[in-house]
Amino acid sequence: MKIQLLPFFAKLILRLNPFNRLLVVCRGYSDDYENLTELVWKDDKHLQFYDKETYPEFQLWLR
Repeated sequence: MKIQLLPFFAKLILRLNPFNRLLVVCRGYSDDYENLTELVWKDDKHLQFYDKETYPEFQLWLR
């Protein structure tokens, strides 16, 4: 199951995901606009979530 997310909710869910059952993915990570890439709070907390040109899409996936 996948759900489109606004950047605010993508960042919030990524930060507060205690059981790691939810995956936050984005398009544009490392200039990859073809695929969606899983985000990990520890590594991606400084990501520019609100830069729609660089990161145009966030989705929530259920693991």
